Amino acid sequence: MQPLALDYQTLAREDRIVTLFQPMVSIKGKSVVAVEALSRGLLPDLHVSIPPDVLFPLATTPARRLALDRLCRQLAMRRFAPVHAQCKDLLLSVNLDMSLINRNILGSGKFLEATQAAGLNPGNVVIEIIESKVQDTEVLTRFIETYRAHGFLIALDDIGTGHSNLDRVSQIKPDIIKIDKGLIRDIHCEYHKFEIAKALVRLSRNIGAMVVAEGVEQEAEVLELMGLGVDIFQGFYFARPAPLDAAPPPTPRRVASVARNFRRRVIETINEKKALHETYDRALREIVAALGTQAPRGFNRALLDLIHSHEDIECMYVLNCAGRQVSATVCNPYAVSEARRFIYRPAPRGTDHSLKEYFLPLSAGLEKYTTEPYISLASGSLCTTISVRFGDRAGRAFILCVDISVKR
Repeated sequence: MQPLALDYQTLAREDRIVTLFQPMVSIKGKSVVAVEALSRGLLPDLHVSIPPDVLFPLATTPARRLALDRLCRQLAMRRFAPVHAQCKDLLLSVNLDMSLINRNILGSGKFLEATQAAGLNPGNVVIEIIESKVQDTEVLTRFIETYRAHGFLIALDDIGTGHSNLDRVSQIKPDIIKIDKGLIRDIHCEYHKFEIAKALVRLSRNIGAMVVAEGVEQEAEVLELMGLGVDIFQGFYFARPAPLDAAPPPTPRRVASVARNFRRRVIETINEKKALHETYDRALREIVAALGTQAPRGFNRALLDLIHSHEDIECMYVLNCAGRQVSATVCNPYAVSEARRFIYRPAPRGTDHSLKEYFLPLSAGLEKYTTEPYISLASGSLCTTISVRFGDRAGRAFILCVDISVKR
């Protein structure tokens, strides 16, 4: 079979550009809130679709790239217009090649003209940008200020990839942050991805930006991200890109199923945590009762005797009321692997814990405190620390700290 002879002149025409739209869905709202326009080339005689990574490189000069970029955006808006006429709340998200933006193009007004020509409200149009493609920071700032003033929404695309610069978030002040599919993939079983996504969601919430998770392909990914507070999703799991009819896109059937499963998961998680806390409370009462019969010199022996009875406990140690460690750190012998002993070491007697999260609440008057999960410096494992006040046999006050492994 002869390879296809592709050229710019053949494909850079209105009748050779296909616009597909991929829904962004809200699970809690059980609806489609936006669609992203995605352009493809078309060879109708051969029934061949040309993907964007083949189509756009055919434009080998800046002038051609700009012309093709504008053509795709104009067609996307025009083809979205009949749906917009029926559903005024639906957003259209379009990609803009920011490498083409310079001081001359910035004032052309072509983007606004195309929006108005299609009869769209700028407030319904999201401009997706990859900020790393802009070399001139002043141009980027002026571009965003200009189009935001017209009412357009700004989305930062591909956040979480190697080329995204988070330091520009404060400069751009995006309305939407789209987490890249590379960070989303298998997030339910990769803890480091989970923590990065959690940080991005927290950042987005703090600056008032909506978060969209791109490229979701598994329900487990969606449920994990919903647990972090993400509600808008885009990806093959819900819908593949497709042409739009005149009617608004239907809500994918899987949205209702995911909503039910998320509710069930939340209830199960609450019940599991409740049962775990009851188990931990019993263990803590047992340990505190044993320590309460000892003087400080007997703490180590008591902790050693008790730790083997509780397989979820990684380490235990005792602090005085100033946050200074008065016992050894007694660890489960299986908690720290040999390969990690040079990085993670249990804290020795005398270590100052006075600024640690598990000590400060008790120094402020709380009787017990449980931290969020973190990587233990004693074992290198994911754990949570429960700290609780107790008195030794002479009635002197101490604080027991128990590191409990967290399974993901």
